[in-house]
Amino acid sequence: MRLGRVFLTFIKIFLMLVVTMMIRFQMPELRYDLGSKTPIQITSPNGLSVERFPQSTFASVQGTIDLTRAATFAMHGVRFTYFLLEGYGPMLVVRTPEDIDEDWRQITTHLGRLKPYRRMPFSRSVRAGFRANFDVGIPEDALFLGRDDVPRFTDWSVGAMVFASVLWCVLGYFFFLHGWLTKRAAKPAQTAEPVAEN
Repeated sequence: MRLGRVFLTFIKIFLMLVVTMMIRFQMPELRYDLGSKTPIQITSPNGLSVERFPQSTFASVQGTIDLTRAATFAMHGVRFTYFLLEGYGPMLVVRTPEDIDEDWRQITTHLGRLKPYRRMPFSRSVRAGFRANFDVGIPEDALFLGRDDVPRFTDWSVGAMVFASVLWCVLGYFFFLHGWLTKRAAKPAQTAEPVAEN
């Protein structure tokens, strides 16, 4: 019986942690979507650092694509093209869902979400791909630009955050508070002294 209670408590804590991680994952996304719609202008690699951009920032980066260091990777059914910009080197990796060609050399403005490279999905696989294909090492303090990922308000992002928050409160109440409140309410009735009969 005691082992069953321990296991049940473990399951409760695990579910609370899962919902907590859902909220933690959605908070930066919601902050970015509801943030400034005016991009920060970046015209050179000067001042481009993780210390300056520790979280998702809407940015417009000026630079010409380096076609000699561009590759398409397909991972877990998701296909993106990653490339570097001339003058920025491996300190900035840009991603696009589009196929690129020589015409992309005419593009000098890249608008999207700028954030630390380590927070990019599949960062390790992409780093390994750049090292294997181009002998380029992407440093740990590099940055990543998700091209065309602009902040936009969506009902889905707000709804997901509200749902996760409500679910966390409901689980917390029924897992931990409900039993304690029920016992507390029943305790006075159990300990009340009997009334003496005349």
